[in-house]
Amino acid sequence: MRTVVMALTIALVVPDLAGTQTYVYKYEALLFSGLHQEGLERAGIKINSKVSIRAVTENTVLLKLSNPQLFEYSGIWPTDAFVATKLTSEVAAQLQIPIKFEYTSGVVGKVFAPSVVPTTVINLHRGILNIFQLNLKKTQNIYEVQEDGVQGICETQYLISEDEGSNHTTITKSRDLTLCNERIIKDVGLTYIEKCTECQKRVKSLSGAATYSYIMKPTPTGVMITEATVQEVHQFTTLYEIHDATQMETRQTLTFLEIMASPIIPISAEYLARGALQYEFSTETLWSPIQLMRISNPQAQVVDALNHLATKKLEEVHEDVPLKFIQLIQLMRFASLDAIEGIWSQFKTRPNFRKWILDAVPAVGTLAALKFIKKTFLAGELSIPEFTQVLLATVHMVTANLDTIKMYSGLALSNKVQETPVLRKVAMLGYGTMIARYCSGSLECPVELLKPFHEIVIEATAKADTSEMILILKVLGNAGHPASIKYITKFLPVFGNQIPLFPMRVQMGAILALKAVAKKEPKLVQNVVLQIFVNKDLHPELRMVSWIVLFETKPSMGLVITLARALQKEPNLQVASLVYSHMKALTKSTHPDAAASRVAIKILSPKLDKLSFRYSKAFLLDGYEVPLMVGAAGSAFIINDAATILPRAVVAKVRAYLAGAAADVLEVGVRTDGIQEALLKSPFLHEDRLPRMKQVLEALKTFKALPKKQPLGSIYVKVLGQEIAFANVDKAVLEQATQLTTGSNIPELAGEALKAIQNGTAFQYAKPLLVAEVRRIFPSVAGVPMEFSLYAAAVAAVQAIVTPPLTETISVSHLMKTDVKLTAEVSPSITVQTFAVMGLNTGFIQAASMAKGKIHTFLPLKVEAKFDITKANFKIKGFPIVLPVHALTARFETLAAAGNIKAVNAERITPIVPETVVLKHSQEAYTSMISPGDLSSETIKTVMSPAEEPELRTSVPVHKTLCSVVPHIGVNVCMEVMSCDATFIKNTTIYNMIGQHGVHINIVRGKSDGPAVEGLELEVQLGQRAAKKLLKEISFADAKTPKVKSVLQKLRKILEGEQKNKNSSFVSHNKLFYSQSSSSHSFSSSSSVRSSNSHLSKVTLDLVLNVFTWLQSRFLGDSVPPVVAIIARVVRVDRKLLGYQLTAYLDMPTSRVQIIVVSIAVKNNWKMCADGVFLSKHNVGARIAWGAECQQYAITINAETGHQGPSPMAYLKVKCEKVPTIITTYAKRFAQMTGLAISDEKNIKRQIELIILVPTERTLDIIIKTPTVSNNLMIAKCSKVRNTLTTFNHKKYNYEIPLSCYQVLVQDCTSEHKFIVLIKKDDVFEHEDLNIKVADIDVDIYHQKSAVKVKMNGIEIPTNNISYQHPTGTIQIEHKGQGIALYAPGHGLQEVYYTSDQWMVYVVDWMKGQTCGLCGKADGEIRQQYTTPRGDLTKSSVSFAHSWVLPADSCRDASQCRMKLESVKLEKQVILNGQESKCYSIEPVLRCLPGCVPMRTTPVTVGYHCMSTDSNLNMFDGIYEKSVDLRETTDAHVACRCNEQCA
Repeated sequence: MRTVVMALTIALVVPDLAGTQTYVYKYEALLFSGLHQEGLERAGIKINSKVSIRAVTENTVLLKLSNPQLFEYSGIWPTDAFVATKLTSEVAAQLQIPIKFEYTSGVVGKVFAPSVVPTTVINLHRGILNIFQLNLKKTQNIYEVQEDGVQGICETQYLISEDEGSNHTTITKSRDLTLCNERIIKDVGLTYIEKCTECQKRVKSLSGAATYSYIMKPTPTGVMITEATVQEVHQFTTLYEIHDATQMETRQTLTFLEIMASPIIPISAEYLARGALQYEFSTETLWSPIQLMRISNPQAQVVDALNHLATKKLEEVHEDVPLKFIQLIQLMRFASLDAIEGIWSQFKTRPNFRKWILDAVPAVGTLAALKFIKKTFLAGELSIPEFTQVLLATVHMVTANLDTIKMYSGLALSNKVQETPVLRKVAMLGYGTMIARYCSGSLECPVELLKPFHEIVIEATAKADTSEMILILKVLGNAGHPASIKYITKFLPVFGNQIPLFPMRVQMGAILALKAVAKKEPKLVQNVVLQIFVNKDLHPELRMVSWIVLFETKPSMGLVITLARALQKEPNLQVASLVYSHMKALTKSTHPDAAASRVAIKILSPKLDKLSFRYSKAFLLDGYEVPLMVGAAGSAFIINDAATILPRAVVAKVRAYLAGAAADVLEVGVRTDGIQEALLKSPFLHEDRLPRMKQVLEALKTFKALPKKQPLGSIYVKVLGQEIAFANVDKAVLEQATQLTTGSNIPELAGEALKAIQNGTAFQYAKPLLVAEVRRIFPSVAGVPMEFSLYAAAVAAVQAIVTPPLTETISVSHLMKTDVKLTAEVSPSITVQTFAVMGLNTGFIQAASMAKGKIHTFLPLKVEAKFDITKANFKIKGFPIVLPVHALTARFETLAAAGNIKAVNAERITPIVPETVVLKHSQEAYTSMISPGDLSSETIKTVMSPAEEPELRTSVPVHKTLCSVVPHIGVNVCMEVMSCDATFIKNTTIYNMIGQHGVHINIVRGKSDGPAVEGLELEVQLGQRAAKKLLKEISFADAKTPKVKSVLQKLRKILEGEQKNKNSSFVSHNKLFYSQSSSSHSFSSSSSVRSSNSHLSKVTLDLVLNVFTWLQSRFLGDSVPPVVAIIARVVRVDRKLLGYQLTAYLDMPTSRVQIIVVSIAVKNNWKMCADGVFLSKHNVGARIAWGAECQQYAITINAETGHQGPSPMAYLKVKCEKVPTIITTYAKRFAQMTGLAISDEKNIKRQIELIILVPTERTLDIIIKTPTVSNNLMIAKCSKVRNTLTTFNHKKYNYEIPLSCYQVLVQDCTSEHKFIVLIKKDDVFEHEDLNIKVADIDVDIYHQKSAVKVKMNGIEIPTNNISYQHPTGTIQIEHKGQGIALYAPGHGLQEVYYTSDQWMVYVVDWMKGQTCGLCGKADGEIRQQYTTPRGDLTKSSVSFAHSWVLPADSCRDASQCRMKLESVKLEKQVILNGQESKCYSIEPVLRCLPGCVPMRTTPVTVGYHCMSTDSNLNMFDGIYEKSVDLRETTDAHVACRCNEQCA
């Protein structure tokens, strides 16, 4: 074997170096795209040729192709045949030109070819040369190398074997195309996409590999390749279905034919160096994979496309317009600057054409397009709105390279742009975006690109120009260049910088500018923001924003826990509240930092969770569907200030996940600086009873006195991580707005608008948009470019005609006295087309699988409006539209397409799942069809699996039409659904998706014999004429009603009199009372109702309820006229009344309001009655009843404000006499969404009572009383007697508890984290103490002086006859036997029982499988009992128990724990695999902190990972992820003593 390998390395492929022989091979390449399943359509090409190879010098070889042929394939695989193309004759001449290449010891070097050979043809030659690339070693037959190839330098595995019987050698090599150091790839539109590592842990959305097999036979001069086969597969899936991914496959075969003596003669031209073996890109990005186009005269073809788009009528956008817009963009990419200017000169004076050009130019993205934009703007041919729109789109779509950046820099820094503030902001932000896009796709990102802006930073700092500093910081933030960190930190209080030099908003902008840099250099940014966060002398807002940026750096778990511990002593509650709420929100998310937050949240005080919304908060809502590999996350940070009314800042962001990638879709930030200053200076803020909105309005009146440069507020908007706009609202902006609303030009503007109305208005508007162009282009092994692409384009159009009947000119003053009538016809239409393409794409041939989606909407409207301001009458009428209307059409289909440039119009496009294939499978069993009927009939073609193939599922082609009648207006809404998929192959998501699917929603005329509908009408009448507009007289069944005026007045006097007593109380709730004496604290629980001096005595409450009962039957219309009437009805030809009538009545003497809604149909007695009464300044009541004669359902509401002693209080009582089930259902959902903790307490049936009490500035008590609910509970038990612990799963193990360190005994490990129980052994008497955190209390139960003691929230409670009940009624503490028992079943903790020598923990049945800690999961899985916090399984009970220790940061930690978990080195010498090795534990071991010595140890057996003692690698990097080389016993420390100098 060694002889054969050496022979291979000496003479391979070209054994005769003298050049006397020519080796002839037959070459064939097949390229396919689609699913691998037989019976489905695939698209591809085939290349056939003879390959002749001859050495001309020792290391130079000639290669020539003979008789090349190209074939297309678009048919059912594998039965359909390839089709020869006419393209062969066009490219044959170029393909047959010989090329030269260097070849040394099996390695291909430089490639040489004449200049007439295009790069595309040379790449095809590279695909053949790639087969001859062999890196063979003399002494090994199985090895791995990094090998160069046509696709780049990738990891390659070799296997060489010898078949002595057949006298040949087989070489097999495989290349993993996901493990490449230099992968040849080009991305378009992926600048803002980040790789989601967490999303691709289970399966990668894109993967690829290639395998090579060679058969070598010896020759007299060496060996030769007799046969070589190559197979390459690329898989792509957006779904978590590993075996059902779509594929692109390449197969190559090279078979030896003969040896010829005739030489290969190169052409008479200079052979130039054309690169090496690696693929080279040429014009791939210019060719759209959607549709092959033959481009001969770009300018003329652009004109034709413009004529097609701009001359179309816009009553309804045609569904193919988005595709035509994409074609226009592709054509303009081939146009030169002169051609684009020529088109502009021809059409710039024609508005429709002008608009289509300006919409397309940004998406063209070429240097010529950017030059055109610059030239036309500087020439004054673009207005500022036009240029702003073009510029915003251009920076995100133009190809970012050094040439375009230089061109854009000249535009952005030009005087004309710099002189216009709005344009300057947009252009400068765009410059940062251009640099970010360039650097994301380049290995090098020269800092010189940002040099002009770094210089501006220095100038702005020297001038103290705040606005300039903010702008430059935003530019640097968009660029995200690591070199900008030192310039950004000049504005921050770090590294000795002076804090007072810069305003707060400048420092805030500097911190936010680090967010983009954090994604490239997380460690550098982390060091900066950490300094700001831990500096407690800085402004809290700076620290809170630094925390937000910190999590962009993906902090480690250790760092998060360390910060959580530091937060325990945080003096600022705003900072503490934001951090706590953020960590708590992360624990419920799928965020990578969730694990660290779950641990950290247990360290923080639960009191932080009780802080109100006056304090800063963070909110996070996310979800990720693994099967679909799609998800979204939304976050919001609300930064408050104790001295402000409005939040000081709000930052909200939306992030999306798809197919293993992630992107920040939208981010919005708002600051309210100056407006809060204005509000705080206002004297009206001291008026306690003024509503908040009134405070804001009153405060703004004093704004004139503010400094002119003080902004009111600011806002910024980021799209895909790039800031596209920001604005400051200052005094100048406010003055401009005031002038617009109150200035002398208002009558002039109104007159112009009136004149336009008199003349009639008609306009058309169309807005095309290239929503997405995402492409990944890479070479196949055959040298043909392949790509994955996603295109999406949309066109929205609207046409409106407004025609008034006014015939003569009138003034604005006359308009107020005129009956105005306007008629408007509006035709909005939207069309969206999306293309997902996978296949090969060149300028002369294409073959791909395509998923095409199309959505088209059209909904014409005709509205008539009448306004009579004098009579206070307003009427709007909607007229019937011409039916039928195709309101919505949505189609999705998967296709296989193949075509070439010689026959553009003959492109072969076939469905991937042809209907004939489906029917064939169906007919093998039976077909059941339902005959079609009328519009509402349903047609279903049911197909069943063949009996002889039970594993094969047949597809079910569906064609259904479902119609729903819209009552009263005579129309039907019909939905037609069509679907044909490939589930006859496999019932998975992807096979359900492929095929053809469609939905049509049509509005059609109803088949009704009733009278026609003239329209829909809404009329509003105000004032005294309201009674005359009523279409139906309002009456009630019982008109004999008692007089309640005197009752209301009496009730008001009672309430107003009792309000004078400020110390009254009617609240019943539980409270803790403490009285301090010389010896001990006393504890008691009070549940009494203090009724003295009550706001509402029982008589008063009864009186209120009686009043509302009387209100139900007393109709105000009998004594007062209505103040407003609103009628919504259907206008029919027969004048039959259909609709609803709303009337409102106001009775000033009794402060009573009544609203009556009735059905105006003659025989319909449905009514809704709403009555409200103002009982006193602090008491209001209302009753809402509805149903037949307002007697079916009813709700009574009473609200009151006042004081409970010195504390402000609000009271709300709702009595549900009878309500529909839907209301109670949604009420429960609302409670769950808002996170309300609902406790059960006996209360009156069908009555809800809410009491809100504000005892302190930081506390809000909410008491909700609802009807009783009972539960039936089952429990699981964990206990410890002496040293034996029995888990929930009845697993027993012995271990020694470490001294003075808390361990997690049991906790709720779901995202809710309802409770946690910790255990600690004290270092004096070695008693085991428990700490229970549940709800808002922290309970310590411990043993002291032969007695069991209890502390609640740090305060010792006497245990004599202890009986505590939480205010919510869900937690109880009491004596039980010889110990103390805590009950919290509503929180999942059934009971915690503690005595001097044992403890027991019970959890309810629904917590089984959701707990963790020393007691285990309670899931019955005894083999997985020893699960550590990291989710790993350990074999040692001691190691498992120690993993749940809460370690200390230092020996001076307040917890008094003196230990930490760390990887330890094995002390003894180890010889592993013949080498002296050093070993470190891959399981953390409990050890004393530095400066401390162990007083007691316990043996523990852990796994070790070893490496050579000569290795310089850091063993601690990822040590816990290493494999186990051996298991040894070491000592774990369980008691430590520290000296005074310990760290």
